[in-house]
Amino acid sequence: MIIYKFGYPDSQVSPDISPFVIKLETWLRMSGISYEPRTGANQAMPHQKLPVAVIDGEVVPDSALIIQRLQYLYPQSISDQNLSPSERAQSCALRALFEQHLYFVLLYNRYAVQSNFNAYRPMLLDYAKRSVPAWQKPLLSPLAPLIFPFVQMKYRRMAWQQGTGRHKLEDIYAMGIEVWKSVLEILGDKPFLLGEQPNLIDATAFGFLHAEIRHPFASPIHDYVMRQPALVAYHDRIWDRYWQE
Repeated sequence: MIIYKFGYPDSQVSPDISPFVIKLETWLRMSGISYEPRTGANQAMPHQKLPVAVIDGEVVPDSALIIQRLQYLYPQSISDQNLSPSERAQSCALRALFEQHLYFVLLYNRYAVQSNFNAYRPMLLDYAKRSVPAWQKPLLSPLAPLIFPFVQMKYRRMAWQQGTGRHKLEDIYAMGIEVWKSVLEILGDKPFLLGEQPNLIDATAFGFLHAEIRHPFASPIHDYVMRQPALVAYHDRIWDRYWQE
């Protein structure tokens, strides 16, 4: 099985720039499913997004759809089947909180805060150099200053259309902090969000928490997370168990 992803300039720091790719790869590692990671050209993919998997010759986009397909093919994989109805409802609600709400806070912080976008530019350029055809590579560095403003505008518009980008920056940061306060309350003193063993929601949470802790984007959200020993320990517990080669 092939997983197409963005990647990260230093794989020892992080596996990917996308929390959705990190979620998928973490779930695969939790489930003991082997895969071959490759850099993917997102514009050539079915939804023009990554990750994308090739499973038995079929191209499957979207981390949720990929996991759903693999849970059917690998019944022993990590799923919510061992959870109570109440825990499954919690898992569903948390996933929506991360993927439909916190994601746009993360996106706005990367693309609309100029200092963070300046930090993001080398990472995007690194990805572009690994994903474009060979003949285009020499053109990327000279053209990047012309292209990046349009990339930035595209994602700022996306955040505006979704609604998050219409708020004041301090309110957007407050939204993100509120998410992590809620996660911290649910985590409590448990090793994983819903108990003693990791579940699918832990892969999702790790993807977003890892992006907040390891990726170089400053914000009050990052500062809050780093002041919470339980969140940092939760991140490190999953990192050490599934990512330390």
